[in-house]
Amino acid sequence: MKKLLVLTPLLLAGCAWLAPDYKRPVMPLPKTWQNTPTTQRDDSTWWRSYNDPVLDQLITQALAGSDDIALAKNRLGQAQAQYNYAFANQLPVLSVAGTDAYGKFANGRVNALGQSFHFPNKTSNFGFVGGMLNYELDLWGKNASLSNAAKAGVHAALYAQAAARLSVAAGVAQLYFTLRALDADVALLQQTVQTQDALLALVQRQYDVGAVDALTLQQVTEQRDAVHATLPDMEDRRDKTESALAVLVGQSPQDIVQNAVQRGQAIQALVVPDPTPSVLPSALLERRPDIAMHEQMLIASNFNIGYARAAYFPSISLASLAGVNNIDIDNLYRASSRSWTLGAAMAAPVLDFGRTESGVKLAKTGRDEQIVLYKQSIRTAFKEVRDALLAQATAQTREQDTHDRQTAAQERLNLTNLRMEQGYASQIDVLAAQSSLLQAQLSCVTARLQRLTASVDLYKATGGGFHTSPLTNARQAH
Repeated sequence: MKKLLVLTPLLLAGCAWLAPDYKRPVMPLPKTWQNTPTTQRDDSTWWRSYNDPVLDQLITQALAGSDDIALAKNRLGQAQAQYNYAFANQLPVLSVAGTDAYGKFANGRVNALGQSFHFPNKTSNFGFVGGMLNYELDLWGKNASLSNAAKAGVHAALYAQAAARLSVAAGVAQLYFTLRALDADVALLQQTVQTQDALLALVQRQYDVGAVDALTLQQVTEQRDAVHATLPDMEDRRDKTESALAVLVGQSPQDIVQNAVQRGQAIQALVVPDPTPSVLPSALLERRPDIAMHEQMLIASNFNIGYARAAYFPSISLASLAGVNNIDIDNLYRASSRSWTLGAAMAAPVLDFGRTESGVKLAKTGRDEQIVLYKQSIRTAFKEVRDALLAQATAQTREQDTHDRQTAAQERLNLTNLRMEQGYASQIDVLAAQSSLLQAQLSCVTARLQRLTASVDLYKATGGGFHTSPLTNARQAH
């Protein structure tokens, strides 16, 4: 029996765990992005492709101080602690045990096992001090499954942190582009207000002398009022976008209230990067941190099934106690005798009214839910890539159209100025041409913003240079 108790831990190496073998769900993937080629490049610092040092600084600040990233880092620490706890459950527990009592044996003698033992016939201390070792044999892989599930949870938290970093960087870039577009819109609207005010003043003078009718005056007045009403709304959108960007970057409350967000390149001066993806469709599963996160959650749920199944089988625990005893001493370290014990305990379920079966069913349905979420994340990823590619193509066409309109409006203004110099056009015609040019410029700003936003969406949809290969060891990665 002693030999069996000592050798039982060695049998663990040959025991089979009850968790099912993990197989990644297979989904049919496209071989190419339709008619869009793939360009191999390093997208790890994709925001530098816009050639704006201020944007680079803002994203660097956000990656260091964003609340979303801080929360993701905290969840990673929780997952690591949970894994360390589960891993430690597979190891023995060594503790110190000690007792001390004060009493007296009757007549100073104790009869036990057919023998008579003599003790001092006086009130004495009865003490014991020693060590205790407890160990649960993991014959069915219960603790190992729990440890592996927690390890997958650490991997999932790592990928969630990478997803948060990508989301924050993309959010900062898009808010920054929106802010620069709104800056340009406000400036153009202010020019438009001045032009409309000057145009209304001229029309008013012509109306006063009977050169134009009341309908013309009313139309010009409505145009001026519409521009005046648009400007405050545009300024309000700009201020709110600036506040949102300051919060996302992680600025202090004092900076949010007192300091404006730094500006860099004008919206039209920002470089629009190559609109081609840097990853093939077959590699997208390894380049999206959210897909990798859902797969690790699926792996964890797979191990949870093994943990639940282990409840069908008995649990065996070993316990060992060794120490020294003393009677009638002033110091427990003066041992009068030594003792040790080695024992085992087993508990096996007999009737639990379906508790274990329900636990296994719950674990399986949890695994099935994670399969659905994993497949859903893949579908979402390919949808986002497709939408970003289509949006880039549409935005590029729209920007070219608006640029052509702006060129035509500029040419009209130039010709109108020449006609006015030669006496064939009036100042009203020039102001109307200026108003048309400003409207075309506003459209160009909107088109450039849409193109920049679509490019950020593509970087985000393709993982932003992320790859799962560096994140392999849960304990070292933390």
